[in-house]
Amino acid sequence: MSALRLARATQTAVRAPTAMLARHYTPDVRPEGQTASSKGFSQREQAEEGQYIKKRELEKLKEAKEKLKAAQAEVDAAQKKVDQH
Repeated sequence: MSALRLARATQTAVRAPTAMLARHYTPDVRPEGQTASSKGFSQREQAEEGQYIKKRELEKLKEAKEKLKAAQAEVDAAQKKVDQH
């Protein structure tokens, strides 16, 4: 009878920490603080990224046009020198 009691106490002692661990490691079902996964935040972030990319591309295009203009001026100057000789 005492062996049965001892076995029963051991089973209870082993089961208790498992239940406690399971309680502490379960995922939180409430979405508090999960702004990155919310739909509105995601759409807003994509819109801001799109605006940034468009702005950056316009800056690059402007720089490329300025470089082209400078290169064209050099070509025109060289052509003038060739035509004079």
